[in-house]
Amino acid sequence: MNRCKISLFYSLNYLYCMRNALLILSVLMTGNILGQTSVYPGGFGLRSTMGFSVPPAASQKHLIGAHAYGFEFNYRYNFSGVKEWEKHYRYPYSGFAVQFLSLGGKLIGNSYNIMPYIGLPINKNRIFDSHFRLSSGLSYMSQKFDLARNRNNTLIGSHANIVADIMLQIHWKIDRKVHLLTGLSLTHFSNGAFTQPQTSFVVLGINAGLTINTGRPVAVNNYSFPILDKGIKLVIWSGMWRKEAGTFTSSKYTAAVLGINALKRYSIKGAYGAGIDAFLDQSLEARKTDAGTFRIGALLAYEILLGRMSIPIQQGFYLVNPLKSDGLLYQRIGWRYHLNSAFAAQLSLKFHNLKNDHAELGLVYTLKP
Repeated sequence: MNRCKISLFYSLNYLYCMRNALLILSVLMTGNILGQTSVYPGGFGLRSTMGFSVPPAASQKHLIGAHAYGFEFNYRYNFSGVKEWEKHYRYPYSGFAVQFLSLGGKLIGNSYNIMPYIGLPINKNRIFDSHFRLSSGLSYMSQKFDLARNRNNTLIGSHANIVADIMLQIHWKIDRKVHLLTGLSLTHFSNGAFTQPQTSFVVLGINAGLTINTGRPVAVNNYSFPILDKGIKLVIWSGMWRKEAGTFTSSKYTAAVLGINALKRYSIKGAYGAGIDAFLDQSLEARKTDAGTFRIGALLAYEILLGRMSIPIQQGFYLVNPLKSDGLLYQRIGWRYHLNSAFAAQLSLKFHNLKNDHAELGLVYTLKP
């Protein structure tokens, strides 16, 4: 009997310790939101990049004649926990960056980028802060494919492009206001197949720079945690784009989508769900398909929630697909800006097995449960 009591005691004690460990882990995963007392209201920084461009095909490697390099000026605003999501992301920051990149050769030239961004802290201590910085904006390319003047540049199809930049940063605290920045970056360019050849390549880089905080520290808000509505919401959205069909002199065709998603919010940071897409792609006719221009797909969805901004990430598979060479699977990633509780604007990229198919610009409507 005593052994049973001892065994029961140790079992209950083990469960109690596991409970406390899970509680501590949950606090860490939501950002250690009670460990910080103040933030600087803003700051500005300089960043230099050295790396190399990676074309999508081995046959295009000869276009890269040198290392890529560049620099950036940025300004940022630090969130202080006024809204609930800011606490759970360890008081992130958002800002605006102006960037120049030499892409690595005379044929492909330079890019001039304007990018809003958001920074999501991973860890904070007295020595350094680590962050993910997500940026997306517009890029102007100095060189592009031209049948008469630059026909060898099969990497860049248009001057105007969409640029996305992902960085893993470490801010070394050499002073309260002055931080030394080091990091790794991946910069992706795409014109969404609007013009062929389709711009779709990345620049991998190592980064160094300086960040200077401005103003006087302001107290953060660590309190007033919300009760989340975790019901299932229906999201209806539609987007469209114009694309070429794979030749350098082809006409442009309409590509459109109508989607319905069911999303369940599981925390203040995210939601998951599933959905159905109906596609119209007129370029399928130009690609010599006889089964029509419509596709139907089913998908699994995850959405990262960042206040008014969110990042939909979706993995889909075709139920009806007249062009088998595109494969069974498609992917989507993008940005949503929520205008109010019902409407949002969306810009996303659709891929076939991570190869860019086209962009999608559209409107999102959320039905109230």
